[in-house]
Amino acid sequence: MSTDPCNSTARIVVTIDHSPLAFVYGLFTPTVTVNGRAERRKWGTHTFVVPPGSCEVAISYPWFLSRECGRNSVRFDLAPGEEKKVRYCAGLVRYVPGSIAISR
Repeated sequence: MSTDPCNSTARIVVTIDHSPLAFVYGLFTPTVTVNGRAERRKWGTHTFVVPPGSCEVAISYPWFLSRECGRNSVRFDLAPGEEKKVRYCAGLVRYVPGSIAISR
């Protein structure tokens, strides 16, 4: 998607993944928090339409004694009409933050 200054929204495409060795993670539904608004989403790719400006994306998943295992977050700016991709991968050790990265 190209940057369009006339567009008053921006998009974030979030991919939430885990190692195939951690197949049991599939039993739990991750939480994606975009600008403070938390939503439970399945493992996979999801698109969020947001206003341009400063943005924070945080991702975690519940485990037996914790609601936010593997939590990690990233901050970035979005221009009107811009799309950025965020990729999160949960680690094999549940209480260690998962890896998170931004790309265009």
